Amino acid sequence: MKRMLLGACLLGLLFSCDLEKQKLHGYDEVAFPETVETMGAINSIDDDYNSNLQTVGAVSALTFSSKRGGRRDFDFVRESLNYSYDLRSGLFSFDYTPYGGLDVVQELAPVGWAASIANSSANELGPYIQSYDRDLIKDGFNRHYGEYLMLFASDRTGNLDIYLTHNYRKNPTGASAIPGSTTAITSKTFSDPVPVACLNSPADDGYPTFDRNFKSLYFTSNRGGSFDVFKATLPAITPTEWQNQLPALADVAIERVAELSSSADDKCPFILGNRLVFTSNRPGGYGGYDLYYSQWDGSRWSAPINFGPAINTASDEYRPILTGIESYTNQLMIFSSNRPGGKGGFDLYRVGVPKMN
Repeated sequence: MKRMLLGACLLGLLFSCDLEKQKLHGYDEVAFPETVETMGAINSIDDDYNSNLQTVGAVSALTFSSKRGGRRDFDFVRESLNYSYDLRSGLFSFDYTPYGGLDVVQELAPVGWAASIANSSANELGPYIQSYDRDLIKDGFNRHYGEYLMLFASDRTGNLDIYLTHNYRKNPTGASAIPGSTTAITSKTFSDPVPVACLNSPADDGYPTFDRNFKSLYFTSNRGGSFDVFKATLPAITPTEWQNQLPALADVAIERVAELSSSADDKCPFILGNRLVFTSNRPGGYGGYDLYYSQWDGSRWSAPINFGPAINTASDEYRPILTGIESYTNQLMIFSSNRPGGKGGFDLYRVGVPKMN
């Protein structure tokens, strides 16, 4: 039986002090620590990487690939997080104690179900999960409570292909129709994964991520020899039709993104707003794979910038993801690395990075 960790959530600090009260204590900025730290108890002695973070208000759930338990292949698992910032001491704390209201816990529970149905006897990598309510529709009415679209890569047919699963309900009932109600959450089961044929090739294709306007889908592929970043220009599709139309699309324009690609391997793109982060072993880094970022100026991506030695090491850094929380002055970046000092193999790490427009 595939492992599914229930009750995963992340509780951020609820700020009751106004700015002037914060200044009285000397801490008028609330930020994630800018020193790289391990994710601690979430990591195992086996490889842990390729994460995704889903947030509901101040609560979140982490999904990532792992070989824990001595597996030969990577499966998706979920874990619990909890962080807070003490305005009096200026200290940041991070632990793994699930906490939050029952409605939030239940809204995030289907993320674990998505992981479970995606898992196979092959490798599952690069989870990318979008909430219909909070990411795709954004109407603020919580009509599709606990409903998600999940893209991921799997080599179940021999090479990495991109797949899709979802639990969208066209006619929401119970919890999805009445904000705060949780009576129908157990009915939101996920569809069997289907390949997104327009993105896949005889080579390896993975790590899908939408741009901020959902007009393009970026991913990595070695269809040209080395791994590059590719862009698929999508037709105008209503967000509530992604689950049906994306797997059925044909003749989608796909292009190698020259600004982001090099003669080396460029992998794991992830977009939040106008920033794209990825990993590359291109020349000029600090050894192995390093993390880079690029900024969208409205027409093209800027030349990639290395995150520098404060984040990168002589080891490998993989799969960066970003999350933005309004009350924090910077962003949280989670990534994986096989640097010394971890529990074994690849471990998950976190660090605060500056916000960009």
